[in-house]
Amino acid sequence: MKRSKKILSWLLAAAIIIPTGCKTEDDVIVYKDSRRWVEKTVAVVAPLNDPIMKARLERTAEWMLSSLHNAQLHDTLCIDLKLEWYDEYGNDLKALGERLANRDDLMAVIGPFDSDNVDILAPYCQQTLKPLILPTATCETVIRRFAITSTGDGQQPFLWSLTETDVSLSEVMLSMYAANIQRGKMYAKFSDYSALFTPDGKFGQTFFEWGPFSATELGIGFKYNEQYSSPDMLIQKMKAYYDDISETFGLLTIPAFVVLEKPEPLPQIRRIQAQRWGGMDIIEEIKEWEADGEDIFEYSKSSLYKLTNMFSPVYFVLSNLTDEAIAAFDIYDRTIIELYEGFSPYADPMTGFEMSYEARYKTKPTFAECKFYDALLLSAFAANYMEHHQEVDNLNDAIIAITTTDNFLSGYAWSETGMELYLAALEQGQLIGFKGASGPVQFDKECYTAALNTTYVNWIIRNGHVYHSGYYSRTGNAQTAKTLASWNWLVENAEEKFDSTYGKNVNPINYPALTDQYAVLVQGSNGWLDYRHEADVLNIYQMLKAGGYDDDHIILVSADDVANASENTDRGAVRTDPNGGNLREGAVIDYKNADLTPADIVNILKGNKTDRTPVVLPNDEGQNVFFFWSGHGRSKATNGVNEMAWRDETAGNGMTADLLSQTLQQMADQKQFRQMLVCLEPCYSANMGKALEGIPGVLAICSAGAYEQSFADSWSNDLGIWMCDRFSRNLVGHASANPNGTYRDLYLYCAQHTLGSHVGIYNYTNFGNLYTTSPKDFFVKRK
Repeated sequence: MKRSKKILSWLLAAAIIIPTGCKTEDDVIVYKDSRRWVEKTVAVVAPLNDPIMKARLERTAEWMLSSLHNAQLHDTLCIDLKLEWYDEYGNDLKALGERLANRDDLMAVIGPFDSDNVDILAPYCQQTLKPLILPTATCETVIRRFAITSTGDGQQPFLWSLTETDVSLSEVMLSMYAANIQRGKMYAKFSDYSALFTPDGKFGQTFFEWGPFSATELGIGFKYNEQYSSPDMLIQKMKAYYDDISETFGLLTIPAFVVLEKPEPLPQIRRIQAQRWGGMDIIEEIKEWEADGEDIFEYSKSSLYKLTNMFSPVYFVLSNLTDEAIAAFDIYDRTIIELYEGFSPYADPMTGFEMSYEARYKTKPTFAECKFYDALLLSAFAANYMEHHQEVDNLNDAIIAITTTDNFLSGYAWSETGMELYLAALEQGQLIGFKGASGPVQFDKECYTAALNTTYVNWIIRNGHVYHSGYYSRTGNAQTAKTLASWNWLVENAEEKFDSTYGKNVNPINYPALTDQYAVLVQGSNGWLDYRHEADVLNIYQMLKAGGYDDDHIILVSADDVANASENTDRGAVRTDPNGGNLREGAVIDYKNADLTPADIVNILKGNKTDRTPVVLPNDEGQNVFFFWSGHGRSKATNGVNEMAWRDETAGNGMTADLLSQTLQQMADQKQFRQMLVCLEPCYSANMGKALEGIPGVLAICSAGAYEQSFADSWSNDLGIWMCDRFSRNLVGHASANPNGTYRDLYLYCAQHTLGSHVGIYNYTNFGNLYTTSPKDFFVKRK
């Protein structure tokens, strides 16, 4: 390697200069005569069951370690990185995790690469704070669970995810079609008939849950949002989708978005497309083409094939697609997947890693190799930093130091020369960040676990090879000021959106004088895993009690089964935060939901006393009623019915949108309330809110859109569960801190701080002015 004299000027005069066999005669390697090698061992837990991936990861490691060795030959202190390899699919991960986490001679663990396997192994590393560096695990729920947040319980950072969660990739996946909507009326006209198909494991979970949120942001609607457990199930669900839209719309440019873990389903999906839109067996069509003496790869250039590819296009998410995987298909399947395209996390092309890899190995690197290279780099650099700073006694603190600074080394540190420059700076006491094979290796300064930078590639299959047609990132999208973690997505232009949506003139409504205030609080779920729903309904209860309500004016329905559950190590307590107060203390529960049905909830609301419901609302046209519901939701699109689920009952046996609408309409007709504020926490709750449109005196605030999940918040390591829902937490937090705030104030806070879903307000034109009126008349009891 050729170095400038400036770079070498700081070296000690005692250095020995030895000529080398490099291309230019004046190149030298500078050796320290007092060099000290420090051996550090790292365990690599990787998908070694896949021979292609195993070979690729091993050669990537060999390249990186060789470069690291050569880059340190001029230093006085050198890191000798030793790797131990473990197959993440060939080991008992619980036993392996416990063993690795408790080894004092092991500096860190790299991997697992699969989010499902991270979910198994990470808790053991968390117990001992063994550094866990994740090259490719991207499940939002898994990563957020181990993040350090303001709602945490004294957690210390240990997990370092080198790739943004798939919240970001969900947006990237949709971006190309979103651009088409902007360009053409035909796309926009049918943008609500798209479909999303995701695997039902941890990898697919983020797309299933966050895809509808990203789609709403981009003006796309999902008619189908389906999970599949096998390739055969995927094919069946796609057939049903194509049958549906072909009967309704014919040949239209309506896309399907398909998340794959492996490339095997690609040919079968093309066969379905060809059958639906061309009415043909595409393989037989190619064989006829071949029989006529044509090159079958030229078939992809035919007009018929291009039409098949154009109508109802499929956009894939498929990481680590390789030329070797394409070559494993037979000649006909290789032909019919031509022109398929999709997205994957990747390396920033500006780093030069992709080009260098391709020159070395005659093929493109996979996403896994790019991130694995950076994982090794991070381990080595953090170890070097720790050795030079005796006040830093663990690798996690060293990682924090070098990955949360805004002072970056110019250039890229993944190459031998780049490593040499970076290590030289560390030896001179400089604290600087670095850019690796994939781009800047930088973490969120508050939650640490979340990578701040990921580049995504738009790949396309041409002539049996993987080509890259473009690169994308989420840089520049609105995120919270406090953290850049991708799950904390701040709604962009929330105030402008509110004003344009809810700023219409509302005719004055003459309400009778306020005579009293009541609340009906319902938890629709049950069981330990739904701890958060019980905590949320109790949190609302305690907010009302603090606001002056007595128990005669609150009807509380709860499962009441977590405070003394066998799993609860915090016996007798229910909290929304590990350090929060015991919400169960002093709570008077009127009904256990195991003793009720949704029909009983209707009787409670309508004031119908029965043997099962002796405590009900009074009939008073001057009373305000606050109705809150926590629990699970269902949507017609995914479950066949819009409803708030009831305990373990099957679909259709919960509080349906029709039942709630009929109940409140009858109450309004019979003048059983003055105003009613309805706050609904479940997933898909917008469907419930929309059903209340037109009922006078009712305002609904819902946590999630018609296709969206409502997300949990505040993970407890001790209990192993989520402790609350973000929407309810925001509702209580803002209302308690701002008792005189308007509905607009409450909405804006919830909309901007509720992760992963679009908070919505419904029926405001039949309720009142949201700028001048306040929820205080529901949350604070008048004396």
